[in-house]
Amino acid sequence: MIKTIDKYIFRELLTPFMYSLVVLTMVFLVNFVIRAMDRILGKGLSFLVILEYIILNLAWILALAIPLSVLVAILLAYGRLATDHEVTAMRSGGISFPRIMAPALVFAILVGSFTLYFNTTILPDVNHRARLLGSDIYRKRPDMDIVPGYFIDDLPDYNIRVNEVTEEGLMGVVIFSKSDQREQVSIFAESGRAETASGQIIFTLYNGEKHLLDLDKLDDYQREYFDSTRLTVKGNNLELKRRESAVRGDREMTPAMMYKRIDENKGRYQRTIDRMLSIRIKSPLFDGDSVVNMIAVMDTIRRLPVPDKANIDAKTRVWNRTIDKLESQERLLNSYLKQINKYLVEIHKKYAMAATCIVFVLVGVPLGIMTRKSSGTIGVAIGMFFIYWAALIAGEELADRRMLDPVLAMWAPNGLMTIVGLWISFQVSRERTVINLLWLKTVFNPLNWHIFSRTTT
Repeated sequence: MIKTIDKYIFRELLTPFMYSLVVLTMVFLVNFVIRAMDRILGKGLSFLVILEYIILNLAWILALAIPLSVLVAILLAYGRLATDHEVTAMRSGGISFPRIMAPALVFAILVGSFTLYFNTTILPDVNHRARLLGSDIYRKRPDMDIVPGYFIDDLPDYNIRVNEVTEEGLMGVVIFSKSDQREQVSIFAESGRAETASGQIIFTLYNGEKHLLDLDKLDDYQREYFDSTRLTVKGNNLELKRRESAVRGDREMTPAMMYKRIDENKGRYQRTIDRMLSIRIKSPLFDGDSVVNMIAVMDTIRRLPVPDKANIDAKTRVWNRTIDKLESQERLLNSYLKQINKYLVEIHKKYAMAATCIVFVLVGVPLGIMTRKSSGTIGVAIGMFFIYWAALIAGEELADRRMLDPVLAMWAPNGLMTIVGLWISFQVSRERTVINLLWLKTVFNPLNWHIFSRTTT
């Protein structure tokens, strides 16, 4: 019987999880595409390149959507079970509340394990490829935009002007060499057309004349008439050029890569400390016990009375040089510590996001039973996830500024939500009222808000 219940609840979780994952992914994806529209449109990109760019950015969207989908699935599944009184029937049959929650925990562990593998192995490499492709797209220029009556002067070798652009092609084409070219070319054509290929612009011109002048041989001037001719002009980044780069940001590294960078920065940090100690030992004016003490008493030392004025000037110069050296080393220390914190934050954020799937079970199961099946379930899930994500971002910011330990900053939201979830689960298991649902509905439903009091007639 227990195995049958496990399978039944597991199926109840799987269907809403898949639906919510698809819906949330599409919502996040549409939002991303709208924001990225100005970067990918008007660049002359092929459909496959645009599709590749969207698919690569789909990775970080999935990293956000998976934990939220777990929460939505739990709220919907257990809300449905509570609405149909199946939870009541289970508990009447002697099944405890933790046992009812167990299938959701197993489901969350499976999803969380995949999320952990995805965040630590797949996501960094995909983020790296997405960043490179995004920067390549940003540098790519669109096809040459010909505006009638204006010179196009952003080509490397020529200035071009067209009198009119029609469906048949270009009318009144004038092409001049740049002034820094040793061989000056001037072309006048009644009509023509332009096309791009292999990073170049190919002009096919009709009924015109060409003037050639070599600045090294001014007496060698050529003039020729043509019925048709072709001119190939180099373009600047008219085609998408793919780059390879070994440089990776913190979000493009696996935990192993970041731990290696942390060890390197710790080594640099220790070597900087050794240099500061060496500066302290070599200073003839300092007799303190540590670098920190020397920096702290800097102003006091400068004000020490010395009988001989010449000695004061010499002492001040030596002291200022010592302090300048120490302050420059201190800036290096701060940069190394900041780098270490940044990598630790990203490492533990990957782990914490995977553990969130399990934490949401502790909160979602009792809330799902309490709120039951309702149209506000998605709103509750998004609200909870928004609070969690805001706390995570705030912790990341504080850790980057060295105002909070990186491990504590990334795991504190999970810890607080776990405590709340355990408390709510304990209250629900004892069938106690935790939250006044009618009050919540009144407060959080905008349709129930009344700015002005109603007049009774």
